[in-house]
Amino acid sequence: MVIGIIGAGISGLTAGRLLAKAGHEVTIFEKSTGYGGRMATRYAGKNNETRLDHGVSYFRAESPEFQEFTVELIDKKLIKTWGKKFSTFDGENLYSWNSNDPGTSVFTSPEGMNSIGKYLSRWVDVRTNSKVGGLTHIGGNRTRKRTWMLNFTTSETFGADAVIIALPAPQAYGILVTTIDETETLTMVRQIDDIHYRPAYSLMLGYGKLDTPEWEGIICQNSILGFISNETSKREQAHECSFVLHASERFSREHRHTDEDKVIRLMLAEFSKIAGGWAASSDWHQLHFWKYSRASKALDQPFFELQDEEKPLALAGDYFEGNTVDSAYRSGYLLAKHWIEKFSD
Repeated sequence: MVIGIIGAGISGLTAGRLLAKAGHEVTIFEKSTGYGGRMATRYAGKNNETRLDHGVSYFRAESPEFQEFTVELIDKKLIKTWGKKFSTFDGENLYSWNSNDPGTSVFTSPEGMNSIGKYLSRWVDVRTNSKVGGLTHIGGNRTRKRTWMLNFTTSETFGADAVIIALPAPQAYGILVTTIDETETLTMVRQIDDIHYRPAYSLMLGYGKLDTPEWEGIICQNSILGFISNETSKREQAHECSFVLHASERFSREHRHTDEDKVIRLMLAEFSKIAGGWAASSDWHQLHFWKYSRASKALDQPFFELQDEEKPLALAGDYFEGNTVDSAYRSGYLLAKHWIEKFSD
């Protein structure tokens, strides 16, 4: 079966890998230049040698499916435990202990979070810079044609027997509404219509050969920052002292249309207040805005599919049963397992 997957985040890549290993012909289409979604790594600094995880800094593995995958990643030396030296800022003081530590292991990637997406992509054909604008159902009277046609913004098309939309809910909504007049996708649209996302600013900073602090990260409370990641502490061979400041949801929402220079000044000033005066002046900086950082609401099911076996269409993503890397992986995993069994003939 030819399967087209829209979105090369963790859900789409996970589903694609399993379906491809089961013998299906899988192609994943991603509108950006890379894959992994918020498991993203930016290359910056001198000669672009500094790696910064400006999306997800770390993750936990709680579900059995994702725990099994983390064992695989550890075996491949793609991730390691991290976070034993997290500190806490309560709005006034910095404490060298993590008051929010739930006792579960925290993982990060020494090579950069995007290495996980690259690893998952080895089993499938991933086409980047390919933006899907809509879907067309060919119909039951088709001859020598696939069930679905993916329509790209470049006017190109791709035929598929089945489609998985593994995008943030608002983007999935935009794809689904192009099919409402042709299929029974209205139920899907209604399910995801009220799924909203928290925005987030990420400020990447480089400080050259400055001595690296002992803390690995700072969990911030009562602050315009939510988390401060010491990126140098992740790398076995770091080229410079570097950090990523993750702004709070409230700050990111309030300053969505604020001048970028002002956003940078405010975040740097807060970093300096928390870490010390040295933090006020970086050698370089880059600001990134995540429009779809984390879903504020989750659907109480691992995935959602069209209830018509002649029109295989499904949704997967981190807004199913959570809003984490774990839930994203599990969504793609369980959908793939379901389809492997369903279409085994």
